[in-house]
Amino acid sequence: MTQVVGQLFNSASNKNINTMVFYECLMTAKNTAHFNGLTALMKEISLKVVQSGGIVRSIQNHGIRQLPHRFKAKYADIDGNRYYEKGRFISVFYDASPATMRQVEGILNLNEEILRNTHLKARNKFDDINNVRENKNPYVQEILGEMAAAKMK
Repeated sequence: MTQVVGQLFNSASNKNINTMVFYECLMTAKNTAHFNGLTALMKEISLKVVQSGGIVRSIQNHGIRQLPHRFKAKYADIDGNRYYEKGRFISVFYDASPATMRQVEGILNLNEEILRNTHLKARNKFDDINNVRENKNPYVQEILGEMAAAKMK
């Protein structure tokens, strides 16, 4: 059994295999950004992820909120506004390769409506459960500890 797991683990470290990482992209858009423009941007990002073999899990609009400090846009808009005290927060959760994540960042950096964006590796409970290495899996460690305690008794 451990030989099979070791072979799977060694083959997964091969550079030719595209690893999918679960990302959360949190972006702050101008509060004056038009709904159609933001929808087109989300469709463009989703299309890029799907064409690269990824999966878009969710897109969430958190609404317009007060920013922690004034954000400066790259360029002034039609009314001459360059500084924003309110912004629309949007989250996109997707599985994709790191190369695709960089392409998505490029799309967001070129868009004038986006003030800031941040990519995070999102964590979920399945990361610990599916971990093959026993020394890194807290659930396996707990069971091994219980077995060792039972042997001592």
